[in-house]
Amino acid sequence: MTGINQRQLIWIAATVVVILAVSQWLIRPIFRQKAKLATNIQRSEKRLQELVRLEQLYRKMQAENARVEKNLRNRKQDFTLFAFLEGLAGRDGIKRQIEFMRPSVKSLGDMHQEEQVEMRLKGVSLDRLIPYLYHIEAAPEQVRIRRLTIRPQQRDKSQLEVNLVVVTRKLRKAPRVMGSKEA
Repeated sequence: MTGINQRQLIWIAATVVVILAVSQWLIRPIFRQKAKLATNIQRSEKRLQELVRLEQLYRKMQAENARVEKNLRNRKQDFTLFAFLEGLAGRDGIKRQIEFMRPSVKSLGDMHQEEQVEMRLKGVSLDRLIPYLYHIEAAPEQVRIRRLTIRPQQRDKSQLEVNLVVVTRKLRKAPRVMGSKEA
């Protein structure tokens, strides 16, 4: 009986070793690989969702850019931001409060340039300023206020000192071809 017990113990020990070996080198790696694949799938799904969101944002920006381009093309050729702001100030009754206006133009590449006017208004009331700012932002000419600083004047707190920078994009005029005649 002792021989059978020894033999059975060897078989039991060999079976346990084989089960441990199969578990360690076969089953565990399969489960690890499966968990790794599940994690990779989750990451890929998140990346895909982000790419879809970015694509939608890109398409929205393309549509907005096309709309702006159309508005720029439809804008009068002789449009200047300086004249627009000055005319608007006259219409809104604050032309006399303009202390200075400094225009500048910056190239934005081959087709566009940015026209900018820095201006200061002194002694303007809030009831006159608000319509002026609204008319700038609501203008179909694609004009935007980039920076705005409003402070009360020191001597009369009901009057304001306003610094603002207004910008718009313009299509750059096509370069003239040598030998072409202008009408």
